[in-house]
Amino acid sequence: MTDRGDYQCRYSRLRPWRGLRSAKIRAVLLAAVFILVLPDFQTRDGLPQLKDGDLVFQTSKSSQSAAIFAATANVFTHMGIVRNDHGRILVIEAGAKLREIPLGAWVQRGVLGRVAVYRDPTLTPEQAGTVITAARALLGRPYDIFFAFDNDAIYCSELPYLAYGAAGIAIGRREKVRDLHFDNALVRKLIAARWRNHPRCKAEGYDFERCFQEILEQEVVSPASIAQDPRFRRIWSNFPLWWGPVAFVVRACAIA
Repeated sequence: MTDRGDYQCRYSRLRPWRGLRSAKIRAVLLAAVFILVLPDFQTRDGLPQLKDGDLVFQTSKSSQSAAIFAATANVFTHMGIVRNDHGRILVIEAGAKLREIPLGAWVQRGVLGRVAVYRDPTLTPEQAGTVITAARALLGRPYDIFFAFDNDAIYCSELPYLAYGAAGIAIGRREKVRDLHFDNALVRKLIAARWRNHPRCKAEGYDFERCFQEILEQEVVSPASIAQDPRFRRIWSNFPLWWGPVAFVVRACAIA
C-alpha cells in the first residue's frame, strides 16, 4: 500500500513532467522553482574577506546546467576558485576556456546572482599558494564537454579537484556517471548533441546507445560532492536559508 508522501513523490501524470520519468527529476525541478525564483530571507550584507583557495558556487545559466542539477539534486552547477590579488577578488574558472574573471562579473553570470562561498579552515597559506599556482598553470585550457579525466580539457569542478590535489589535498569524490542520476531525458538530450565527438566513441564507431553506456561508466567529480566535503565550511551564501530542508525532501523523493 502506498502512503500519501510516496504518492506525491511518484505522481507523474501531469503534462509538464512528461518525459521526466523519475521522481528524483521532478522533485529536483520543483525545488529549483522554490530555490531560485522565490526571494531569500538571508542577510544581504557584503561578502566577508575572501582568501586564496576559497571556493564559490552558483547555478549556471548554461545549457547544461539543468542536466547537472537533475543529476546531482543540487543547485550548485558551476564553481570556481577565489584568488585574492592584493584585494582584487578574482575567480579562476573552467568556462569556454579556463580563465580568471572578477568576482562581481562571475556572480552576475549566475542565476539571480546567487552565490555560496566555502572555505577549508585548515588550508595553510603555503597550501593556498600551491592551489592557486596549480590552477593558474591551466589557464587557457578548453572546457571539457565530456567531463573526463583523461584529456587536456578541464570542466568546472575538475579544476579545484586538480588544484587542491596539487597541494596534496583530496576533495570531493569521484563517482561513476551512472551512480548519479544521469540516465534521464535532460542528460540524454545533452549527450545527444555531443556524443559524435566523444573521442572513444568516435574512435570505436559506437552508435548513440553504446556511447551513452560508455559515458555512464566515466568517473566525474561534481560541484555538489565538493560542497558536501566535510573539509569545507560554508562562510557565506545568499541562497535561501531553507534550501537545506528542501534538499532533504529532494533526496527523500529520489530514494523512495
